[in-house]
Amino acid sequence: MQKVIKSWYSWLKKAISTKNQELNAVYSDGRQLWATDGFSLHARQVALVKQGRVTLSPAGLFAVAVAEESGGPGLPPFAKALPQEEPLATLVIDRDRLLLALKGQDRQVRLALYPTGMVELSSAGAYALVLSLSGVEEAAFWRPEPVAN
Repeated sequence: MQKVIKSWYSWLKKAISTKNQELNAVYSDGRQLWATDGFSLHARQVALVKQGRVTLSPAGLFAVAVAEESGGPGLPPFAKALPQEEPLATLVIDRDRLLLALKGQDRQVRLALYPTGMVELSSAGAYALVLSLSGVEEAAFWRPEPVAN
């Protein structure tokens, strides 16, 4: 389990800011973990019950420094960053195919979604087309929810 926790934590840390003190940590709101740099946001469905900054313990488990106990600031308002409107479109894409398509692209990638369920990726000198999947249950997907502080 420590290996899984470490991979989750590593992914979350990829979204933190190195310049903003408030956004340079992974946080728990009790029901999920959050990290952001102000431009991208990563969240993971892990209920640690406690609210505060999250680190890894020497045993490789999540450890929460509760804001009230550590004298630190409360949680940043992560949930306010979540879109409140309905998405224009949703597609289910195989992660490995999408990553493979992205790896050949230049730094800036344009995504185009087509009514047929295709996702087109293009950059300055590369192009990829990935087909969406069908028949995947809606319950297979999770979205973070705002938690009252």
